[in-house]
Amino acid sequence: EDEASLWEHYNSRDDPSMKFGVDELESQTRLGFHRHGSVGASAFAHLHIDDDDVKATSSSQHENEDMKRAKKLRKMRRMTLFAAASGFLQPSRRFRLSISPSKKALPLACVEEDEELPFERIMECQAFSAILSFLSEGELLHRASLVSSAWADASAEALGNLMLVSVGCSPSLISDSHDDDLSDVEDNDDMKIAAKNTAPKAKSMQKEWADVLNTFPWANFLSDGAFKRVYKVWNEALSSYEAISVMDVDAIEASGNLNCVGAELAVSQLLSSVARRNICPNFVITRGVFTCTHEPPSSQWGYKEDAAPRGSIYDGRGLQLGLIPEPGLCANYQYIRMELCQHGDMEEFIRKIPSATLSPNVCRNLLFQMAFSLHVASDRFGLKHYDVKLLNFFLQSALDPSIAVDSHPNVVLRYGVGSHVFRLRMDPKNAHIAKLADYGTSVLRSNADGQPVSLGQFTTLENTPPDYLILGNASEQGIGHDCFGLGLCMLHLFTGHGPYEEILDEVVCPDNFKAKLRKIWKSASHDVIRSVMLYDNEDGQEVEDDTLYNTLYRFLVLFGVPQRRFLSRKHGKVWRAIDATLLPPKANGCPDMAVFVRDQERFSLSDGSDERIANARHRLEGMDGAMELLLSLVSFDPKKRATPLDVINSRFMSALIEDDAVIDCESDIVKSYTAYQT
Repeated sequence: EDEASLWEHYNSRDDPSMKFGVDELESQTRLGFHRHGSVGASAFAHLHIDDDDVKATSSSQHENEDMKRAKKLRKMRRMTLFAAASGFLQPSRRFRLSISPSKKALPLACVEEDEELPFERIMECQAFSAILSFLSEGELLHRASLVSSAWADASAEALGNLMLVSVGCSPSLISDSHDDDLSDVEDNDDMKIAAKNTAPKAKSMQKEWADVLNTFPWANFLSDGAFKRVYKVWNEALSSYEAISVMDVDAIEASGNLNCVGAELAVSQLLSSVARRNICPNFVITRGVFTCTHEPPSSQWGYKEDAAPRGSIYDGRGLQLGLIPEPGLCANYQYIRMELCQHGDMEEFIRKIPSATLSPNVCRNLLFQMAFSLHVASDRFGLKHYDVKLLNFFLQSALDPSIAVDSHPNVVLRYGVGSHVFRLRMDPKNAHIAKLADYGTSVLRSNADGQPVSLGQFTTLENTPPDYLILGNASEQGIGHDCFGLGLCMLHLFTGHGPYEEILDEVVCPDNFKAKLRKIWKSASHDVIRSVMLYDNEDGQEVEDDTLYNTLYRFLVLFGVPQRRFLSRKHGKVWRAIDATLLPPKANGCPDMAVFVRDQERFSLSDGSDERIANARHRLEGMDGAMELLLSLVSFDPKKRATPLDVINSRFMSALIEDDAVIDCESDIVKSYTAYQT
């Protein structure tokens, strides 16, 4: 009936050979694990993962035997803890347990020699996630995730579920059970159990107003968005700087975007786990999450017009009790603690550089890291980011803070991918680690690949892939969106100054082409685009956004009209509009054709005269394989685009491959990430 009665029944048998096994229980028996005492500690204490560290304190043989017996009992408890979890018992498998003190310790194993270990079976089932849902954020981060790689993966998912529940979302948002086929009733039940167990933990994450201000006595305002503000703060407990993102959960829920927030929190936990374990350093690490009923005080933490009310650096003086400001109105605010990326986002970083351009080798190093982050996220979690741009990549210093910059040696990042090791050697002034962030638009569901696009894939409209605008409802979800975004990032790195839409700011869609697009995009075959471009203003009147018109036209100017018109027979409306207004002979006499020719003469990547475009072209053509890779990434046909793994294995990246001729400098600081090396 419960854990206690199970132990009572077990210990009542005097003959060790008569100790019962799990297989003796009736096949329909369902055991539930109930927490006693502390919410998380009691469940985890039964695991005794530190058994190997227990040492005998007495030389007495009797005491040693007692200790051995106690250790075996703890092993038995580990087994019963998992056996008690719902969904574990299956009559088709027979397991044997033994704690006989007269025999050597026996490993927990199946009776059949070719069977898997029960522990492996348990970790593969949904019950294991239900067990981990009893643990707190600290226990998951600092204890459970350290047991093994498999435990770290499961702990990351449990943390993701905790983040989802903390803002009122369902754990199914990142669960493996999120596929369309949810017929497995037991898995659904386990998910509900996990949510129920996690809810008290989410509530325990709330901090009092005074605790927040005492822990973070100093802050600088960094940036803000629709529902989010980001601060640089001093963490008094850790004596270090970090970043905190504050979100108004109530406002987000009222806007209908709660799942986006939940996805960002959950995905950040999954990817933070990968970064902490040295698999891929290219994700911003989330250090913790808590809630508070009050927003940060602008008088202490700053705001856009006064970013640093208490100075640009922390002076070591905490807030005095009398100086703690009165809290504002009560609401629901989520505080997300993250590692601080000192150089901010990559777009702003480039703007601050003299001449606003990076050296070609620095561009290659950064592009490699960006591609590696997208590859790992896709490979491990099936993640599609859907908003890849330099604004969403942050730069952290790779330098050792204990060494002065003037005397700092070079830094080498070694990435193992397949049969190659890629070596990114960086001088101290350019030693940066690119980190992907902002996962609010991300999708983990692999079953969505190939499905028609929805409004959720239209994020930064200027970066909308051209196949979406050409095919409309017939365009498909998938990694192609991220690949095209990575291509625009590569172009941005080599042009510098700003993203393509700022360079082509004066280029607008000509009238005749725009009129034809309007007619097509308002038809049933492209109604997803119609939903994006039309909105109601404050007076309730329907207003048209011109962004998508200009976006498609600018891509045609910048990259040219593709010679291969993919899917033109079945979905050729937009192709025919291009031919009729922009290209001879059908466009002869149309004024739009002259506008198109003039715009291409200035801004075409192949031969445009604009100084920024010409400089980027020269830099790209000066590196073997660079232009070829860029054109592959920005292909209008999503089936032809290079994937992140293609980028890594491209001719452009071959110069980074480590060979036997490489001579290491003894002073170099080397950091290796070889989990993907075969």
